[in-house]
Amino acid sequence: MATTIQSPGILHRYVGTRASSKSPAICTDTRFQNPRLVAFEHTPSRPGPPNTLIFIPGLNEGFLTTPYICDLAAALPPSYSFVQVLLSSSYSGWGHSSLNQDVSELSECVSYFQSLRPNGKIVLMGNSTGCQDVLHYLSAEGARPRIEGGILQAPVSDREAFEMIYLPEELKRYNEMAQQWVKEGKGEEMLPNHVSLPILGARTTAKRWLSLASPGPEHRGEDDMFSSDLGPARFQETFGIAGKRGAALMILYSGKDGSVPETVDKEALVARMEKAFVDAGGKLGRESGILPGASHTVREEGAVRADLLKRVVGFLEGID
Repeated sequence: MATTIQSPGILHRYVGTRASSKSPAICTDTRFQNPRLVAFEHTPSRPGPPNTLIFIPGLNEGFLTTPYICDLAAALPPSYSFVQVLLSSSYSGWGHSSLNQDVSELSECVSYFQSLRPNGKIVLMGNSTGCQDVLHYLSAEGARPRIEGGILQAPVSDREAFEMIYLPEELKRYNEMAQQWVKEGKGEEMLPNHVSLPILGARTTAKRWLSLASPGPEHRGEDDMFSSDLGPARFQETFGIAGKRGAALMILYSGKDGSVPETVDKEALVARMEKAFVDAGGKLGRESGILPGASHTVREEGAVRADLLKRVVGFLEGID
């Protein structure tokens, strides 16, 4: 059944723009007038909130596609505005993008809202693969605008999810194909349609496939941040580095996430992520942990979704 979602707000073009409170989106460089690189700000409950929560959805997602979005926007403290960002990787664009490109565009978005609200705080929140973007923003090499916090909602392993939806012989064949293409200098070329389009909803380059599928024995895919078999050294490269950089962090792992193998001990996995972050000096949100009864995108209404909203609001108030 088709549904209609109405949510008033402001559409910001954040790349190549000069922002101010009087003119939120004046484009100063026509080279960057990419219509995809926009951010939708839900009308806040009170005018002029100083702080901003920027939301990054997962693969194949975009504006208003994550079920709890409107509820979250309505639940935020009066001091926060809720923004959904579109990246080049949004919707089906993820197949020819990368975490580095996402973080570059997120840096533009953060910088834009910092110029719009110079004294405000900014927090990034990701769902699913959006969690990789948040953690990469907090841990990757290079300078970028400072943020005050990050929220990882449903930080699951794409590698382990692939192992659930592909036959072992298929996955082996596609991994070997992608590895060969990269060796031949064709890493940025699209793999054949049958590799990912029917199952994952988009075509993907050989390089992005390997980043997500992260074949063994090394499992060094850039997107492979949350797999249950990763050791402490690997978590130190992501959560550990993030813990040294000052931003607070909260992990909200869905208790009934269908993208996670049943063999995974969710509580133990989250505890290892949190430990790597805290041991490095990071400030962990008090309500970080498992969301009981929650699916991957928290489709459940009632108490389950209310739990998510309460934890996010508490985290933001703790930063504010």
